[in-house]
Amino acid sequence: MMTMMTRLSMLLLICICLTVFPTSVLAASFELTPTAKNNFDKIVSSTTSAKATTLNTRYSNVLELQQQSIDWDKKIKDLHYTNEETVIVLKKQIQRIDEDKINKLQTQVTQTKERYKTLFSAYEALNLQKAAAKKLTNKELYKLLQSQSETMEIAVQLARADIRNKTDQLTSAKMVTASTKKTLRGKLDEITPLKVQIKAAKSSASSYQKKFTAETSTLKKSIKDGSVDPTLSSLGLLVTHIQRVIEYKQNVWTIEQKIAAITQKVKVQIPS
Repeated sequence: MMTMMTRLSMLLLICICLTVFPTSVLAASFELTPTAKNNFDKIVSSTTSAKATTLNTRYSNVLELQQQSIDWDKKIKDLHYTNEETVIVLKKQIQRIDEDKINKLQTQVTQTKERYKTLFSAYEALNLQKAAAKKLTNKELYKLLQSQSETMEIAVQLARADIRNKTDQLTSAKMVTASTKKTLRGKLDEITPLKVQIKAAKSSASSYQKKFTAETSTLKKSIKDGSVDPTLSSLGLLVTHIQRVIEYKQNVWTIEQKIAAITQKVKVQIPS
C-alpha cells in the first residue's frame, strides 16, 4: 500500500506533466481542411510563379514548424518531469544525510547515561549520608563516608567525562550535518529563480501561440475570399508567430538543462 508521501509525490508529478506549458501553447496543430486546401490551391494556380512558390513554401513552413513545436513540447516535458522527480529524491536524501550516524551517536549517549545512573544515584545517596553524619557530629561515621565519597568521586568524574565526550561527538556531528544540509539545500534553492525565468518564457510562448491561433482565422478568410496578397501576408505572420513560440520553448529547454546541471552537482555532493 502506497504511503501518503508516495501518493503526494505522484500527484505532484502528474500536475507537473499537465502544467509544463499552458493549454494555449499545447493547442492542436493547425492545418487547412480539404475544402480550404482546395481553395488555397486555386489561389496558388491563379497567381504568378514567384508568389505561388512563396505561398506553398510558407504553408509548408507553417506545418513543419508546428511539428517542431510539438517535438519541443515532448522534450521539455520529459526533461521537466525528470528534473522535478530528481529534486524530490534529492530533498529526501538530503533530509536523511548522516541519519544512521546521528542515531548511533544518540543511542550511545542514551546508553552511556543509563549505564551510569546507578553510580550517580549511589554517589548522591552517599553524599546525603555524609551530610547527615556531619549534622549529627558523628566524626567516625563522617570520616568513613568522606573516604568512600572521595573514592567514588573519581569514578563519577570519569563517568561524567565519558558522557560529556559522547555528547560532544553527537553535538559536533549534528552541526556538521546541519551545515552540509544547509549548503546542499542552498544549491537547490538556485533552481527557484530559474523557474521564474521558465514561467516568463512560457508566458511569452503562450502569447505568440494565441497570436498564431488568431491569425489562422484571418488566413481562412483570405483563402475563402481568394485573396492572394492577404493570404501571403497571413502565412508570413503565421511563420513568424510559430517561430517565436519555438524560440521561447528553446529558452525553456535551455533553462531546464541548467536545472538538470544543478541537480547533478547536488547529487554528487551528497555523502554516500
